[in-house]
Amino acid sequence: MKTSLFAGVTAAFLAVFAAAPGVGATDHAECSHLAMLKLPDVKVTEATAVPAASSGAIRVAHCKVNGTIGSEIHFTLLMPDDWNRKFLMGGGGGFVGQVQNQAGASVNDGYATVGTDTGHQAGITDGKWALNNPERLVNFGYLAVHRTAEVAKAILRSYYGASETKSYFSGCSNGGRQALMEAQRFADDFDGIVAGAPAYDFTAIGAQFIKDIQAVFPDPRNLSARLFTIETMKSIEAQVVAKCDGLDGVKDGLIDDPRACKVEVGSLTGLSDAQKTALKTVYAETRNKDGVIYPAQPVGGEGEAVNGWGQWIVGGTTGLPGINAPSARFAFGTEIFKYMVFNDPSWDYTRYEFSTYKKDTALAASVLNATNANLDAFKARGGKLIVWHG
Repeated sequence: MKTSLFAGVTAAFLAVFAAAPGVGATDHAECSHLAMLKLPDVKVTEATAVPAASSGAIRVAHCKVNGTIGSEIHFTLLMPDDWNRKFLMGGGGGFVGQVQNQAGASVNDGYATVGTDTGHQAGITDGKWALNNPERLVNFGYLAVHRTAEVAKAILRSYYGASETKSYFSGCSNGGRQALMEAQRFADDFDGIVAGAPAYDFTAIGAQFIKDIQAVFPDPRNLSARLFTIETMKSIEAQVVAKCDGLDGVKDGLIDDPRACKVEVGSLTGLSDAQKTALKTVYAETRNKDGVIYPAQPVGGEGEAVNGWGQWIVGGTTGLPGINAPSARFAFGTEIFKYMVFNDPSWDYTRYEFSTYKKDTALAASVLNATNANLDAFKARGGKLIVWHG
């Protein structure tokens, strides 16, 4: 997911839902006084008035509030001096682990906005915090976002002396999963929700990642060895594009619909038998005797070192801060199964064969997966949902 795309979609979303008028210069309380605010199970640790700046991500004058909900759900709330009477919460990517707000820059447009660490402090691909800790798993899965939204609204109402006219949530990847979880579990939290590239079936995505790294990194004792170089992946992509570029009637170097592109891996040149076998596995569905666990990997992006196969699947580059693994799928897949599914740090990805996947993941899935298609409550309250992928 490229940041510019996410920012562009978020901006478009805000334009669609910008009907409610702002109030111009907003009357509000003294920011520092919020440090004395008493809310149940909430501790405000900082309340600071921040002046306007001529550069940087946040440019407008605002009140910054840091706090803790319960024992370890941390949040940061930004409330602009000139409030548009709207509240926008931003999601967090990966396993979060730090206070993240994917919509934080919206404060520049007059939105009060909040982000949370979902109840743990760790690296973005580090799942050790979940080991034998169901409270943290529930907080990460769905509860921390809900509690943070409620607390943030209580604080901004105290600060401005008025309620928000509209409340929104926008998130991408894991943030998109959080978005769908809100629509499914807490229909009253937000009037409008944007779910970008939602990782909604979290355990199934983890299974896909394990299937792929079994193929690409078959020897856990030698993870530095690369079955595919970036040069090889660029050659694969070039051959795929050459085969499918013209399917839409236009030769422009792009595959218009990857679903229509059928590539026989055996026909690709310059690959060893081991590389062809691994490539077939990655392109294939993730499945067991019960059927498909996760859909097949679409063609495209094979030669992209960052944001494509290099970073995510075959390794050679990462581009993710704090990652300590040969690829992003390796990092996320092994951590999900070690610490969220099996609670076993010594779990060996090479030995897993998916036959008991549904039973193995049932408990984790009950708190991590936003797969409930019933949005009746959200629809009944007039909620609006945008789902996008790119």
